[in-house]
Amino acid sequence: MFQAPSSKSYLLGLTLLAVLGWSALAIVILRLDPFTSTALAVPFFLAALFLALVGTLTLTGFYFRVWFRRGEIYLQHISIALRQSIFLTIAIEVALVFQILRILTWWDGILIAAAVGLVEIYFSAKD
Repeated sequence: MFQAPSSKSYLLGLTLLAVLGWSALAIVILRLDPFTSTALAVPFFLAALFLALVGTLTLTGFYFRVWFRRGEIYLQHISIALRQSIFLTIAIEVALVFQILRILTWWDGILIAAAVGLVEIYFSAKD
């Protein structure tokens, strides 16, 4: 019969994702020159940053939930932390792309944060 994975296997996968993302980001920063190969460097940078931030923010959010809940570990904490880290990472990446295009202003940042906040409120109301 099929047995659901434990929280430790999810956390191990997220840790590997974060390490892979930060390693890829270091390689992109050290090996690719954004001025000579913009079409290659910028997408790789954004993809590596996405993986690194999702893994790191998910683990951070999960451990904050465990700490605030006095050691209770639920698989639901992992899924909530993953969802929130994906939303936060998307907001960071959109702001970064706007900055690369030189169109980021302070009110764009507020609108991005508000949009992500509203989407999170929608999803947390469904739970």
